[in-house]
Amino acid sequence: MLAAAGLVAAASFSLRSEVDATTIGVEDQVQLTITVEGAGGPEPTLPALENLQVAGGPFQSTQVSIVNGQMSQSRTWTFVLQPRSVGPAKVGAVRAGGEEAPAIAIEVVAGSVRPKAPARRADPFGMDPFGQDPLEDIFGRRRGRAAEPKLAMVASPSRTSLRVGEPLVLTYFLYTQVQVSDLQFKDAPQYTGFWVEDLERPEAAPSGEAATLEGESYRRLPVLQKLLFPTRAGTLTIPVSTFRLGLPARGFFDSGGVVERATRPVTVEVKPLPDEPGFSGAVGQFEAEATLDRDTVPLGEAALLRFRVSGSGNLKWIDRAPEVKVPGARVYPPQAKSDLKTTTRGIEGSRTWEFVVVPETTGALEIPPIEFSYFDARADRLATARTRALPLRVEGGTGTAGLPPPIVPAGAASSGALPLRADLDAARPVLPSLGGRGTLGLVGAVLLGHLLIWGSGRTRRAWRRAGPGAPPARSVRGALRDLERARRGGVSKERAAVLVEKALHEAFGEIDAGDESERARAVRDLLSDVHFVRYAPQLGDYSENIRDLVARAVEAVKRWA
Repeated sequence: MLAAAGLVAAASFSLRSEVDATTIGVEDQVQLTITVEGAGGPEPTLPALENLQVAGGPFQSTQVSIVNGQMSQSRTWTFVLQPRSVGPAKVGAVRAGGEEAPAIAIEVVAGSVRPKAPARRADPFGMDPFGQDPLEDIFGRRRGRAAEPKLAMVASPSRTSLRVGEPLVLTYFLYTQVQVSDLQFKDAPQYTGFWVEDLERPEAAPSGEAATLEGESYRRLPVLQKLLFPTRAGTLTIPVSTFRLGLPARGFFDSGGVVERATRPVTVEVKPLPDEPGFSGAVGQFEAEATLDRDTVPLGEAALLRFRVSGSGNLKWIDRAPEVKVPGARVYPPQAKSDLKTTTRGIEGSRTWEFVVVPETTGALEIPPIEFSYFDARADRLATARTRALPLRVEGGTGTAGLPPPIVPAGAASSGALPLRADLDAARPVLPSLGGRGTLGLVGAVLLGHLLIWGSGRTRRAWRRAGPGAPPARSVRGALRDLERARRGGVSKERAAVLVEKALHEAFGEIDAGDESERARAVRDLLSDVHFVRYAPQLGDYSENIRDLVARAVEAVKRWA
């Protein structure tokens, strides 16, 4: 119940979908409007359409309403839809962030049912009774119009001098002396030279706060905030933004209206970052740590190395993983994970890179210290976060510490750097001792051996005709069968990887390390990817990786084997 209550509290937005008519002609158009009201609502997607097609849009607008000092925000997406034919039509259900707006049925009839705009008729009496103030004749003069309301929009940056990658908070303030019923951008602003993140709507007092602008007294309300990170050095300009402000009616003859107010451009001076080798580009304050999921691992299995950087700054920019090399082990490219949130202080949280480390020898290994360089904006200098070295003990096997064993083809007597597991190893026959009847069996075996030698000569001649390095056809067929078993699924990722690895060894045997042909490079790349899938920790669904590996392996076998 507490979890459900938390989910309800988190859903602080509502979703609405509506059309401007449910009965239209096939020659008409209908307008679909999708509205997300409240903070934190995600962007909806265009729903499924039946007997309708998009003729225009989407047209997006953001609206901030201030009624009785209370502020609310909504975003709308508008589409213009055209019927395809006479008959029933439908706008499907709209979904966003767990919320759903129901589907809308529309009837399409022949012709057009939209009313035509009436033509303006001439005044038969030579005067328009509504073209002038109806009280003008009574008072004998034209009444004065209401004064232009005093309103202003101001874009206020938290700083105007900073480094590339440092955050600044841009707040849009409304200065007003009158009630405002509606506020929205006329045109979405463009922030050239900045990385932009949205912030939650700023908290404001119900009636704002007293402020002075150009000698006039106003009530000031913050209506919108953006977090801006400059991406290049120099003088950057935050351009003018124009807002439409709705005014409520102020009297019997005043129906309200809409006025426009524009901000002034804001100039920001941006200083460059130092150009140093190894600098990650991160700006802020950060800490780094490295951990292993275990400190002892059997030879042939993998350890998971996690490198985590946490702090506040522009961490969302940093996607390049640090370089990790472990003597005596193979390190596979990492997977990145992020736990970040946007605040007025910058982007806070952590980014983690997970490396799969597969030892190639037994003994004591060491994960060397990992460094993360960043620019400390407070100290105005480069800094480095450094992790401690991590020991990793590898047990089992016969390799000598520090020297990886030689790589040999599958089926050889000694195991390779990444030995196949028991389900890949073929059972070795044991030679029986000869008893009283063993001699007769031995004679038969010798005769059978002669036949096999004669047959192998024919096979070798056929093999030579097929080309250098070509395996027997039965090996290729066996490889394709193993690949088909891996493709069908229903086995663990380790078992699927074993099947693909076994198929490659059956089809290609040993690949010379000095062979740089296209065939050799393709097989080596496949084996590298197979090993990654096989030893990677079960952190997600690898079915797509396995399907891709099988498809590439089948193509390689058919092309070269």
